[in-house]
Amino acid sequence: MIKGWMREITLAVQARSGVTSGLFIALGIAALAALTAFAFLTVAGYDWFAIQFGSVFAALLMTGIFLLIAVSAAVSAIAARNGAKQRAILERAAHAHAGSWLLDPKIIGAAVQVGRSLGWQRLLPVALLGFMAAQWAREYRQEQSQAQSRAQDRDGAA
Repeated sequence: MIKGWMREITLAVQARSGVTSGLFIALGIAALAALTAFAFLTVAGYDWFAIQFGSVFAALLMTGIFLLIAVSAAVSAIAARNGAKQRAILERAAHAHAGSWLLDPKIIGAAVQVGRSLGWQRLLPVALLGFMAAQWAREYRQEQSQAQSRAQDRDGAA
């Protein structure tokens, strides 16, 4: 049960922000690669370009190369973020429209067995109360989800 709550919270955070561990790993690798490339390629590239084209053009060429690397890393991070958001939104929608756990054959079998052992006259009021509580909880969760989506739509439109 707690595992389900944690999964739901994780999906809500991913749906809202698109943050995953993969995003942080990709950004860390990109930062480390950029730092290493800056250290080695700047010196070697500048020296080679300075010999070939002169010092001013060498500096411009090195700037262009590192700008290209930075833009490609940013584009890949944005793509990863958007993909995570879409997956989380789709998974939350799938969980919201999934069948009720009350229709699970194991639950029905257990309820029939308890009904036989206790007697249907004693079990029926408790079962009806449980069913009403489950329906109330489901409707409450749907209302909260709809209110949250309306708030997000309102924030996105502003």
